[in-house]
Amino acid sequence: MISSNNKLFEVLEYIVDLVLLNFLFIICSLPLVTAYPAFVALVGTIKDMSEDKPIPAWKQFFKLFYDYLKKGIKIWLVLLFVSVVIIGDIMAANYLPNTLQSFLLPFNIIATILFFGVFSNLTKLFILGEHRIKTLFIRSFFLFIRQPLKPLLIIFINAIIVILSVYLRFVPFIITLSLLAFTYYYLMFARDHELDNS
Repeated sequence: MISSNNKLFEVLEYIVDLVLLNFLFIICSLPLVTAYPAFVALVGTIKDMSEDKPIPAWKQFFKLFYDYLKKGIKIWLVLLFVSVVIIGDIMAANYLPNTLQSFLLPFNIIATILFFGVFSNLTKLFILGEHRIKTLFIRSFFLFIRQPLKPLLIIFINAIIVILSVYLRFVPFIITLSLLAFTYYYLMFARDHELDNS
């Protein structure tokens, strides 16, 4: 009975940490240019929590946020520029004749999937210590082309979490962003961690 109580307290403590990290991410993302370093710090903190690092979650978040801030802002500006181009393309396609819209639709879908796939690998490589921007983008692109399954799963699961959170109010907002980061951690890091330990 004691061990089951301990497990329950561990799970509750983990959930409380996720809620706290959710709010820290929101606060650190408010200037918008710091959103990517905050996200990387959020995923990195969840990774450290899951690997039983003894540092409190909030302290680890701020440490990682500070470590990732300078390079993370540069990466975020590149990602922001690319996302504006993709969104602009999609919006511009709506004003074209129907035949051109159907011709451009597959390209827009591929560009969007490619963007999120590269983003997924980019974040993993950044957490693992690669901070050269050009190398990050090139390696992320080729990783996605070679192994598209995990990033595609992240896109799919995170889309479901966002839809449930925004439209159905199923996932409370106080933990939604942490759940997105947890999904990312679980698919991109947890399996590797298990293999390292075995």
